[in-house]
Amino acid sequence: MPPIDSGPSSQAANAAHPPRDASEWFARMQSGEVTEADHHAFDAWLNADPSHEREYRRLVYLWRSSAAIPEARLRALAQDRPSRSAGPVPARRRMGLGLAAGCALSLVASLAGPERLFRPTVDAIDFVTNKGERRQISLADGSMLHLNSDTRLTVCFDAYERRVTLRGGEVFFDVIRDAARPFIVNGDFGFITATGTRFNARRDAQGLQVSVASGEAQLSLGNWPQSRRRRLVAGQQAVAQSDGSLSDTARVNVDNVVAWRVGKVIFNDMPLSAVIREMNRYLPQPANLATSDLGPYRISGVFNVDDPGAMIDALPAIAPVRVQHLADGRITVASR
Repeated sequence: MPPIDSGPSSQAANAAHPPRDASEWFARMQSGEVTEADHHAFDAWLNADPSHEREYRRLVYLWRSSAAIPEARLRALAQDRPSRSAGPVPARRRMGLGLAAGCALSLVASLAGPERLFRPTVDAIDFVTNKGERRQISLADGSMLHLNSDTRLTVCFDAYERRVTLRGGEVFFDVIRDAARPFIVNGDFGFITATGTRFNARRDAQGLQVSVASGEAQLSLGNWPQSRRRRLVAGQQAVAQSDGSLSDTARVNVDNVVAWRVGKVIFNDMPLSAVIREMNRYLPQPANLATSDLGPYRISGVFNVDDPGAMIDALPAIAPVRVQHLADGRITVASR
């Protein structure tokens, strides 16, 4: 785990121990003294291993569940524990707060009972589409997922939340409303939270883009309360970008964004470089621009993604380019 504080601790001195590390991170994130560097380090730790997120979420749930325990019972148990003198906590002792939080949460667990506080283990289900393939999936709660070409995701539901990890590609979500179980999409660069919403999510090297068709959704840079976020309603789009920034909310034609669901892709005054990048999501072999000066040339048109070869071969009809199919299967788009 990356050091939480600038004290003498280090990764070498602290071997990985997910429950302990989760306790330390929990205390740090609740301290009110969280820096941007802490946020990035926390995200890196959280995403480094599935056990990290599992342990952290258990602590969050324990903390919330402590409200259900009678105050008198907590006070009586606290009086049985050795007291400590009050005083300022030096920076180098902040990591100790994590262990203290872990002890406190263990106390809550012993009072409430683990059967009430720990979520049952739920198997994750992976879904994949190949290039040129689209797929529709019905989830256990009745929500529908429409997967575009070259998409990879993992679905994991439990009694408290519905979680999808979008590892790459594009999905249209038709989410059934369930106020007790938020629907969360983890797209690496950001998190989308919805209850009963229809939205499109795309995760690529540029970031995580969300476009809302109906209802509303929230896009945030991290899974913590203080993270930057955007609230989106129907017809709006925002991007959690790969550089760690969050775009402004923009109005979009969502029907154009999700035209891939009916086998179309619509370009409206888009740079040729972006058009080629989009076409490569469907082509069995990627196309490349012969020279970078072609990239800014603007393209508009409607293309059929079910015939990717014809899609790339149609470019010379609307742009001053020629398409070269090489013997090894590669495709080059050059000036005419």
